[in-house]
Amino acid sequence: MFIRIDDRLVHGQVVTAWLRQLKAKTIVVADDTAAKNTMIRKALQLATPRGVNLLVLSVEEAGQQVASLPQDDVILLVKSPITAKTIISAAPAEMKWKVNVGNVGKAEGREKYASTVYLDQENYQALKELADKGVDVFYQMVPTDQVSYFRE
Repeated sequence: MFIRIDDRLVHGQVVTAWLRQLKAKTIVVADDTAAKNTMIRKALQLATPRGVNLLVLSVEEAGQQVASLPQDDVILLVKSPITAKTIISAAPAEMKWKVNVGNVGKAEGREKYASTVYLDQENYQALKELADKGVDVFYQMVPTDQVSYFRE
């Protein structure tokens, strides 16, 4: 399963680059705020291309449902490494994951780790724990950019 960590969720790079690269037919947004807010859900739907399914789920729902989703044609979008770790931890152990860290914006208490990735210690630790468990964690803004694998 491909997870993209991007605090913008559904936006141009996802719909023009990643959907095409992965040949994805479904976008799953796992975000508690979006799942509860009709206006955010409508905006996400407007940003989703015709013919692509969109599911907006709470983090808990995503953790419960992820194993039943097709593994090869889904992009799972989350805003933070902590959310990615929560969902992966809730999924069956045999699931294989690719965690793409695309964009986590600058904010107080965050340190720069890549050109578009700023993490606080808790989110950094979440990525480290995933990588230590053998999860494929990498930075890449768009598919044509060079891949940079997460290392301490």
